[in-house]
Amino acid sequence: MHPYLFPWVLSPAVLTILAYLGVAIVAAGLAWFASGRGIRAQPGRALAVFAGACAVGAWLVVTRLGAIEAQPLPIHTYGLMIAVGFLSAIHLSARSAQAYATVDGRSFYLPGAPAFAAAAKEAAKGGDAAAAMGRKAKENVLDLAFWVFLGAMVGSRVLFIIVNWGGPDGYGANPGRVLRIWEGGFVFYGGFIGAALASIVYARKHRIDFRGLADIAAPTVALGHFFGRMGCMSAGCCWGKPAADPDFLLGAKFPPGAMAYNEMLGDPQFHDYIATHGHTPPLHPTQMYEGVGELALFFLLIYMRRNKRFQGQIMASWLMLYAILRLSIETFRGDFGRGMLLRWPETDPLLLSTSQTVGIGMFILGATLFWLWRPRSLAAGTDAGAPTPSAA
Repeated sequence: MHPYLFPWVLSPAVLTILAYLGVAIVAAGLAWFASGRGIRAQPGRALAVFAGACAVGAWLVVTRLGAIEAQPLPIHTYGLMIAVGFLSAIHLSARSAQAYATVDGRSFYLPGAPAFAAAAKEAAKGGDAAAAMGRKAKENVLDLAFWVFLGAMVGSRVLFIIVNWGGPDGYGANPGRVLRIWEGGFVFYGGFIGAALASIVYARKHRIDFRGLADIAAPTVALGHFFGRMGCMSAGCCWGKPAADPDFLLGAKFPPGAMAYNEMLGDPQFHDYIATHGHTPPLHPTQMYEGVGELALFFLLIYMRRNKRFQGQIMASWLMLYAILRLSIETFRGDFGRGMLLRWPETDPLLLSTSQTVGIGMFILGATLFWLWRPRSLAAGTDAGAPTPSAA
């Protein structure tokens, strides 16, 4: 994969056409506002305003812009994959929330939620109360998407800054870099924590059962993370250690432009190899390892959700399963900026990175929640009766 999916370069001719097209759009908007609407519309005035605005705009393009040079317009694969993952997760979560709430609104809402009053009003009008409940749940998930995105961005950035605070190149010595988000620097665990906090606050405000919401979202988080790791593969971040066998079948060789290439080029241990071969040594594709694992988790959690026994079961299971996956993948990681709380062994350490530490806590949290939330009827071998709609 490559950091740029489409490394387009717009020619001067194309840029000139786009400039004139922009002038025409602005002129049309001005004409629409100046002419009046409805029965009082004045086509003659609209045409005059449009023509005048086009003439002024064309004069500005010719006299002010001067010679237009070719400009790059690359589409970054990483950003595209993040967007695809986020939109896919939100779409599937919204559909699942609608299906669950339509079957039984109590699987998504707490008693006293405004959605119940809306459903009762719909029933009083002779409408379908269950369908109204489902539509309201879908609206809530779509509304929540903005807050989840904001919480994830802030959380992932904050944790990255904390991990990389010390040292001469750290944020502590260069505080001006804190806001330079275009340079990258995000951590999944921080994003997950930020998104979870935003979801908890939103759920409390709208009387949503957070455990039910989390069960709906957990599989889609895994799917979104799969796309995110494919973006990491394209950007060359979160890379793995050099493979012991130079002919390793899955070895990833990152070209110039990839983060792995740029970082490893400055390391004396790898500089000569990269300068000679034009790419990194074969590295364990940890991005691909984790991406495939996340995709497997998505299908497994979807299957488990169809037969879940209690609210919160899928979220608690995901916490434990992802922690195990991440703890395993971390032993193959080789990037320099992930942070190590305990370097063991000192050379080529296996323990203990920041993500491993969070992963251990994540597993303990998942196991604790599973134990606390598991109903006694389940422990006795009976079904707790959670709704199981057919929609994924």
